[in-house]
Amino acid sequence: MLDSDSKIRGRQEVVLREEEDGAFLFDPDSGRLCYLNNVAITIWKLCTQPTRKQEIVLKICSQYPEISEKQISDDCSVFLGDLDRLGFLVLNDRER
Repeated sequence: MLDSDSKIRGRQEVVLREEEDGAFLFDPDSGRLCYLNNVAITIWKLCTQPTRKQEIVLKICSQYPEISEKQISDDCSVFLGDLDRLGFLVLNDRER
């Protein structure tokens, strides 16, 4: 489960393929595919090293100052929760 103290990182096996208008994550172990918009690409790239959700929120806030921190935090929670449920993340350096 993803909580505010969890360190998260993307699973190394997951492949990011960037396209002209977004990107796809592909998990070769499960065959799952996930479309990413530009903000989601940034979030995924921040997850290449263990990080916390709040660190991601602060980085996104710096890139989109016109959007409230609460909105960004809420959106990040949903997106990271989805990635966790799909098995794309490692929490606290423990494989699922």
